Amino acid sequence: MTGADDPTYRLGLGLAEVSRLWRHVLDARLKPLGLSTARWVALVNLSAHPEGLTQNALALRVGIKGSTLVRQLDLLEADGWVERRSQPGDRRVKRVFLTARARPALASIAAVGTDLRRELLRGCSDADVRTCVRLLGRVKARLQPLAGPVAGDERPSPELAAAE
Repeated sequence: MTGADDPTYRLGLGLAEVSRLWRHVLDARLKPLGLSTARWVALVNLSAHPEGLTQNALALRVGIKGSTLVRQLDLLEADGWVERRSQPGDRRVKRVFLTARARPALASIAAVGTDLRRELLRGCSDADVRTCVRLLGRVKARLQPLAGPVAGDERPSPELAAAE
């Protein structure tokens, strides 16, 4: 089988389309909160680390280059969601922390994601979702060594870890 008749071809194409559309809808729903999917992912990762994360560690966790993260952090900091502090002993290294403003907003942010997942997965059985998550996990594990250090972070995202 080749092309459109090959289920593996359709899977790859479908993953790309679903990812793009899911992100587009999530971005639209996060916009009233002053956020985007990229900014939300940074906040979710920071919420799991009250001790803060270095900018490099956060970039690895969200799967983007440090220079790309800096722009997101600039926006988050300007809006009062995060603050950057020099690390004791090495003022060149910045640690990123959630602000007091961000903590209560995390519940609203999580509700947006939960509502969207429920809407999109309505009618799908838990077994189907678990099977899909396992398949995605296996594919991700094979992609990570090919993708390099930024995209290849081995830690699961908080969302996938919670879904397992």
